[in-house]
Amino acid sequence: MTTSAARTTPALSWAIEQHGTPRGTTTQVLVHGIGVSARYYRPLARALATDAHVLVPELPGFGRSPRPDEAPSITELADGLVEQLAARGVRRAVLTGHSMGAQVVAEAARRHPDVAERVVLLGPVVDPTAATAVAQALRLARDSVHEPLRANAIVFSDYVRAGVRWYARQLPHMLDFATDAAVAAIRCPVLVVRGERDPIAPDAWVRRLADTAPDGRALVVPGAAHVVQYARAAVVAELCRGGTSSDARDILP
Repeated sequence: MTTSAARTTPALSWAIEQHGTPRGTTTQVLVHGIGVSARYYRPLARALATDAHVLVPELPGFGRSPRPDEAPSITELADGLVEQLAARGVRRAVLTGHSMGAQVVAEAARRHPDVAERVVLLGPVVDPTAATAVAQALRLARDSVHEPLRANAIVFSDYVRAGVRWYARQLPHMLDFATDAAVAAIRCPVLVVRGERDPIAPDAWVRRLADTAPDGRALVVPGAAHVVQYARAAVVAELCRGGTSSDARDILP
């Protein structure tokens, strides 16, 4: 694993973890959610790195990426992500996003369709039935009791590192973004995945997103919660590769 930094503008800088080798046949890009960092993606990144080049960017203001003056919108993050990939010679990749990261990769695929080979949305937000800060906080609290202790330790220590003020400045962009509208315009295959115990991305919302996509599918991974990529990394890795897994089942209408 290596980490590098690249700057697109004086105000927007990203740290990016790299796993595997650039000679891999596929580039897998993993984008984290609000408040956290690349750390909770490492089990998945290691699983994918056996046959792919894996890039795990840390969004501006989170993880090791410097904090800009203003919290960027989801569209600005999506455009910045594509700029980061281009700076590394990546013209096409599998784009995977978790939670708010799902919004970022969906918008990147919508605005820059040639970049996305396939899109994987893990525990996407924001379910319209809980589209407030309070509702999301309550669901996050419910989710924490179903996560592995190590996953909780990573997530909550990253929250502390990011700080309440920066989290609060980024949150309105997440709550206001129309994820379903972005997904409806994605031209490539879209896979929407949730953990069976995830209260943040319930079945109905995940199924709705998959139905909105021109080429979409919704899957649930038994035994996992919101941070499905940490708890069931091997299963999610197969799904990111475009394969199937007996440990994931379709969410039917």
